[in-house]
Amino acid sequence: MTALDVSYTHTIAAPPDRVFRALTDPADLTVWFAEGVAIDARPGGGFSFWGRHTYGTPAHPGIQTRLHTFEPDREIAFDWPLEGQAGRVTLSLAPKDDGTAVTARHVLADSPAIGRARELVDDLWRMHLGALGTHLSGQPVTLPDFADPHPQVRLSIHVDAPRAAVWRTLTDPALLDQWLTKAAVIDLAAGTLDFGWRYEENGREVVVPPMQLLEIAEPERLVMEWRDWRGDPDVPHQRVTWLLSEDGDGTRVDLVHDGFTRTADISDYPWGWRWFLQQIRTVGEAAAANG
Repeated sequence: MTALDVSYTHTIAAPPDRVFRALTDPADLTVWFAEGVAIDARPGGGFSFWGRHTYGTPAHPGIQTRLHTFEPDREIAFDWPLEGQAGRVTLSLAPKDDGTAVTARHVLADSPAIGRARELVDDLWRMHLGALGTHLSGQPVTLPDFADPHPQVRLSIHVDAPRAAVWRTLTDPALLDQWLTKAAVIDLAAGTLDFGWRYEENGREVVVPPMQLLEIAEPERLVMEWRDWRGDPDVPHQRVTWLLSEDGDGTRVDLVHDGFTRTADISDYPWGWRWFLQQIRTVGEAAAANG
């Protein structure tokens, strides 16, 4: 047997006592973690969770376990089996700057017999801790539905700028570099967009190839392919659609990210795209003001 040991750390802009409460209070847990929760928040207390928002827990009673570790404002641990393998989750908290670094460590007795098992567990915790951070920032949380055969991310934002200015934030390399890329190269005639992304993931370098622009309808609709962010060539390409519509004196931007092979692949995209949309607003409004 080969154990699967996955850790992921996410920094949340809230103090450890507030984060710990969100990890152990049903009123919080049912916002960012599970559709249903029953918890006896004390050392050795019972903990069960279930519902369509949490992997492998489609209905009550879902996962039934105990809090094996319960150290207020520091750490909790509980069992969470996945894909038939016994597993345990430890959530550790440490003060960081003005917030809290939360580390989720999920250890399974054996690696599940599914494709991309490590990536599945990593993505689950990127998803959950991103939702936790969004909840504690006071923003609305939209949780994934693991029963949905066609999972997607849908977000929208209002930009106080005309569509032409917002369209430029999506297609002008100089503006793209202000909110998304580092050295964008775009060729609308050829239908390609190179983000210039190069980074390290899990000890290896990932160089993201140019994306194909699948639909270009200025200034209303832009559809681009989206490659696996880990650089796995065996993962089917996804799709990101940008829809721009007039909204009073400004523009409504709707983003749809779909084509995921499995719901867990949504990972932390909801929280990442929410941040990028806010950057589009800033860049788009500045572009409009500057002509």
